Amino acid sequence: MKETDPSQDEDGGHDRSQDITQILKTLAADIARLLAVEARLFGHTVLMMIGLTVMIALLLVGSWLFAGASLVVALASLQAFSLTGALLTVTLAHVVLAALAFWRLRHITRDLTFRESRASVNSLLVQARSLVDAAEQQPPEAEPQRPEK
Repeated sequence: MKETDPSQDEDGGHDRSQDITQILKTLAADIARLLAVEARLFGHTVLMMIGLTVMIALLLVGSWLFAGASLVVALASLQAFSLTGALLTVTLAHVVLAALAFWRLRHITRDLTFRESRASVNSLLVQARSLVDAAEQQPPEAEPQRPEK
């Protein structure tokens, strides 16, 4: 039968607490790095959204101008359909481009939800809850007994 020195058990517990502390520090640093990357992505996405919004506004103004010009030409000369058809075609092209830019704008806004950070924090909370639940279920006096040899 081999008895263990109580100071060795305390050192083992101390090493485990240092390991847990190191793991938590590393996890916090990783989460901070992830937040920084996602914040940078947020900045790039916002700049892209502003650019696309300006582009949509310019295309819509252009479409409005061409539609107005088409209407004026159509009213001025009802017999010249080719000029009106050309202006209406350009107007339609601008509307299609504005619709494509709007679709792209809606597509990139999904990157602004910090999905990875939320998933990481949720995972950390689930792990913490499971550790707390396990600690609450284990009686305080119950220590694992070592088999005698």
